[in-house]
Amino acid sequence: MEKRSPVLRAQADVDVTVEQARDWFLSLREHPERYKFDTHEGFQFVDGDFGEVGARFKTREQFLFFKLELLFELTEVEESAFWFRLIAPVSMGIWGRFDIIGGEEKGIRLSLDIGSDTKAGRLMLCCYPVAVLIHRQIYGEISHIKWSMERTFRT
Repeated sequence: MEKRSPVLRAQADVDVTVEQARDWFLSLREHPERYKFDTHEGFQFVDGDFGEVGARFKTREQFLFFKLELLFELTEVEESAFWFRLIAPVSMGIWGRFDIIGGEEKGIRLSLDIGSDTKAGRLMLCCYPVAVLIHRQIYGEISHIKWSMERTFRT
């Protein structure tokens, strides 16, 4: 899939291999607790699995005092990237992408990008306070994933 320009991005350097990072994502059905932290209640798969295009999963996330149930669909799976789109509560063409960037050695850069294919969606993602709330959430996700991956694959 072509790379689209994100509106928001969070990144972290993670002390795991590309293969370990991919395996971590693919194991989320068996280990949903790996994605659970203070503002994210983890994944609940509705249909399919994390590595399957068309798989659907729900999350419950907290943005300040507001808890939202979000429904996503996995739209593209590559060796080092997972693309998804928001289906509900409101789509607005919002998409996301996890990128696993690394070489042969241990140590990757994990990136979570959020964007939109619509002008209204891009505008919403740019507007304060929505941009701040979403960026805070995806930064928390990347930080938690880093911690969980390194803990899972500690050698």
